[in-house]
Amino acid sequence: MIGQLYLATTAKGLESYVEVISDVLMRTDAPPVPIWKILSALLFILGSDRSTVRMKSARLLRFFDEKQRRGSKLQDLEISISDDTKAVNKAAHYEISHRLAREHSEHAFFVFSEFSKHFSKLDADNRRNIVLSLLPWIQTIELQLDPAGGVTASSYMLLVNLIQMTINHSDTMHHEIQALWQALAIGPHAGNVKLVLDFVIELILDRRDARLVQVAKHIVVFLSKTQAGQKVIESLLLQINPRTMWEEQGRAVHQPAGVEQFPYLAELSQMSPTSSPIAGRGNNDGGGLVSLKTTLISFSMLNQK
Repeated sequence: MIGQLYLATTAKGLESYVEVISDVLMRTDAPPVPIWKILSALLFILGSDRSTVRMKSARLLRFFDEKQRRGSKLQDLEISISDDTKAVNKAAHYEISHRLAREHSEHAFFVFSEFSKHFSKLDADNRRNIVLSLLPWIQTIELQLDPAGGVTASSYMLLVNLIQMTINHSDTMHHEIQALWQALAIGPHAGNVKLVLDFVIELILDRRDARLVQVAKHIVVFLSKTQAGQKVIESLLLQINPRTMWEEQGRAVHQPAGVEQFPYLAELSQMSPTSSPIAGRGNNDGGGLVSLKTTLISFSMLNQK
C-alpha cells in the first residue's frame, strides 16, 4: 500500500491512499513496513500540490519521529508546510527532511535506494520533489571502503544508482543531478570526493565504455564547483604519475555482497552497454588512461574559471 503513494495519478486518489495508510499506521504499535520506507513515502507526498495532503504527511512524520523518541521537533513547521505559497512550503519541506535526516541518519542509504527505485518512473515535478527530499540525507552519508579496498555494499549501491540517474536525467534535470553529487561533497565527510573519483575511474577502466567518460566529466565538474573542488583536482593529479601511468590497469569493479538488502540497485550492464568502447583496449592501456585523466582535469579546470 505504501508504494501506491508514488503511483497515484490524481489528487483525489492520493488523498484516499493517504487516508487509508494514516489509519493503518497510527492504529498499529509496530509498523508493517520498515521505518525508512515510511519516511521516504511521506517525504515524497510532502511535495504534493494539495495542502491537506502535505499536512497529513507532516503529522504522520511527526507521529513516527516522536514514537521513536527522536528530537526532530517538526511541529513548528506544520504551519509553513500548509502554506499554499510554493516558496514557503518547499522551504518547510526541505527543513523537515533535513531534521529527519539528522535524527535518522542510520536509514540514509535505505532512503536513497527507495527513492532511486521510483525516480525514473515519475514525471519531472515529482522527481524534483524527490531531489528536494534526498539532499539532506545524502549530506549525512559517508562513503566507505571495505577491508579488501573495494567500496562497501551501501556505497556501491549509492554510486551506481546515482550514476544511473546522471545517465538518464542529466540532460533534462542538470541542476538537480548536480545538487545530488554536490551533496556528497558538502557534507562533513571530506573523503567522499576522492572515493567518488576513484570509483568512477575504476569503473571506466573496467567497463571501457566511452559513455561513462562523458558521465565522469559531468561528475568532476559538479564536484569541482563545491568548496572541496580543489581536492577533486589534487586527487586526479596525484593519479597521473609518469612512472606508473603505463602500468596502471585499475581494479575490476565487482558487485559487493550485501547489496541485496537494499530495495533498488541499478544494473551496470543495462545502463552501460559496451557498444562504444574507449580506444586502445589492449592489455597495456596506459595511453587511454592518461588521456582520460587529463581530459577530466582540463574539463574541471575550465569550469572552475
